[in-house]
Amino acid sequence: MTPFQILAISGLTVVVILTIRAVARKKISPAAGVFWLALWIGGAIAIGWPAITVEVARALGIARGADLVSYLSILAMLVGFFLLNLRIRRMESQITAIVRELALNEPQTGAAREKKS
Repeated sequence: MTPFQILAISGLTVVVILTIRAVARKKISPAAGVFWLALWIGGAIAIGWPAITVEVARALGIARGADLVSYLSILAMLVGFFLLNLRIRRMESQITAIVRELALNEPQTGAAREKKS
């Protein structure tokens, strides 16, 4: 095993432990925890045994394992950006609804009161 593999797998082991702790402390949902654990463990397997990525890539009709990893990374980033965009849009609409409700329920604020005086 190369020094990079040892270092990377050690780092991923720490991240796996942190992810398990985050799920246990309810900082992330169990579904998100399973997703992240699968990602970390998959990364550790790909780093520890790179020949596996070559075999999987060839089974899928891709020439090299590195290409497979690149394609999967790009797809994962696109899905992540899409989900983040959806979340931001949902939060913006929630904030708009809250501000609208506050504006309709508050009779007058400071600037409007000063004009009347």
